[in-house]
Amino acid sequence: MNLLALQRALWVAYLAAEVLLVGVICYRRLLRRYQFFVSYIALDAIGGVVLIQLDFGSAAYAYGFRIYQIAMLVLRLGAAAELYERILEHFLGIGRFRFYLGGVLTVLAALIAIATFRPDVNAQLGFPQTGVILLQRFETTALCLILLLTRFTLLKFLNIQPPIRSNVLNHWSILTLYFGISALASAATVLVGGGRAILPVNATMLAADLTCFLIWIRTIQRSGETIPDLPDPSAEDAAYHQEVKNAVLDEIEWLVEKSRE
Repeated sequence: MNLLALQRALWVAYLAAEVLLVGVICYRRLLRRYQFFVSYIALDAIGGVVLIQLDFGSAAYAYGFRIYQIAMLVLRLGAAAELYERILEHFLGIGRFRFYLGGVLTVLAALIAIATFRPDVNAQLGFPQTGVILLQRFETTALCLILLLTRFTLLKFLNIQPPIRSNVLNHWSILTLYFGISALASAATVLVGGGRAILPVNATMLAADLTCFLIWIRTIQRSGETIPDLPDPSAEDAAYHQEVKNAVLDEIEWLVEKSRE
């Protein structure tokens, strides 16, 4: 199959899926919950439609691509921060600790992302779009790692298991995957250079991103904003918590009696 024709077909489907995703989120009245994410997807669709009108090898395309990517960098960061806040809404009492946790995870993810910039691509920095591609690769790698580390820290390391809205859980997983795809694609773009060698990279990235959009459209529902009920505790857990409660009550009664004496 002609890879150029396949890429064009995937690109059209990609843009259509982005527009549909924005429409679905607005229709299901979830815009206020995911404002930065919707803005990010909408700008990506608009930017894609505008840039596709320009000659890929022209100076106008290079200039437009840089402006578009810089705006996307800001909204991508906003979408990740928005999801981080949506996640931590479920961890009552976390308070200011979320800022310390976010800071530590950001520094750790940034260091790992910097370490992934191998092999050395300094010789290719003269290409018009390479600078913003490298910046995109760094940001998407770091954001992917931050979301992964957040999941590991809260759910595995600290072993906190609160009931979490299904929209947030699904969005957490898909956005992590989406950022990972973007990071890998931008790394491959720099490594293979330009020309027709980039067609397999673009086709693979578009197909993977299209899959993410379809999953978002399918899973993000109005009902997904309801916090699920806690499962009923087992008999052993109920007995243990009752023993703790009785012990605390007995200690309080003893202290009250001592104070009366």
